[in-house]
Amino acid sequence: IEVKEKSGARRFESLLSNETATRLIYLSIGAIVIALVFRHLQFATGSICCGDYDGYYHIEWSRLLWEGMKHGHFPPAFNWLPLTTLDQNGYVDHHLLFHILQIPFTWFGNLTLGAKVSATLFGSLAVFSCYWLIVRYRISYTLIWLLALLACSGAFLYRLNMAKAPPIAIIFMVAGVYLLFEKKYWILAPLMFLFAWTYSLFPTLLFAAVIWSAIIAWSERRFEWRPIVWTLAGMIAGLVINPYFPKNIWLFIEHARMKLTAGEFTTAVGQEWYPYDSWVFLSNCAIACVAMVVGYIAFNGSDRKRSARSLFFLIFSTILMFATFKSRRFVEYWPPFAILFAAFSLQQVF
Repeated sequence: IEVKEKSGARRFESLLSNETATRLIYLSIGAIVIALVFRHLQFATGSICCGDYDGYYHIEWSRLLWEGMKHGHFPPAFNWLPLTTLDQNGYVDHHLLFHILQIPFTWFGNLTLGAKVSATLFGSLAVFSCYWLIVRYRISYTLIWLLALLACSGAFLYRLNMAKAPPIAIIFMVAGVYLLFEKKYWILAPLMFLFAWTYSLFPTLLFAAVIWSAIIAWSERRFEWRPIVWTLAGMIAGLVINPYFPKNIWLFIEHARMKLTAGEFTTAVGQEWYPYDSWVFLSNCAIACVAMVVGYIAFNGSDRKRSARSLFFLIFSTILMFATFKSRRFVEYWPPFAILFAAFSLQQVF
């Protein structure tokens, strides 16, 4: 019996070793392919991709932030736009952590090159984080899903190359989803703290926590309060323990009031906040749309515990899809989660 147990243990260790090696191979292939795609897209032009000027502001402000930090001024004064609500007294850097992460790319000497390298790296990491979830949860046909992530939407790839904060937001979302799935709820607090310092879309992580708590109530018939409490605690801490407090809260409320209003905006906003024309939307997001249809058809909620993850992606990706119907800027978030929805739903079929 002892010999059989030792033999079984060795076979089990061998299987684990083989599985780990297989995962590393898949992850390596994915990292290389994703990086090559983003490098090609970003360096197909000499300017910061893709016809958007915000990337120049972000990299220059990162440089000014670094200069201020070296001279003991954090955050530095914002002396521009004096006739707007973003004058020196009203300015809030709601991308603060993103700008800090960009600082090493200001050391290139050429800020445009630094921004392009930054966009390539962060965009690649955003898509890779979604691919990592597929590998981590042993989703069948791994490389097919890699191709789907890279083909899900031309507009998605376009916007991820703009040297802006959304790729970091996707990484935070994916990290939050993983922590929810693994029930490591307390880590959501520091994650949300950092997210609140990085980008104003941090409430998506709170929505994810609420969705997951509702799914736990549905699948396990109990109220799981910890995801909501830890995420909310991290959000409050990130907003209050902030060099721009309390102006950051007022700016967030003003943005939400203006851009989440029903109907037309009271004042003109950036083109990204207006909806796509229907055919433009379908042509830009054909694969993501197909993935949503496939996910809806394949979803099977008969086994509540087994379907919890796919149900999460059903709800989360549907919310992001309707947000994209209203404002084209959400196309930088919805398509990869549409692919994840299809992948996790089809896994039950496979």
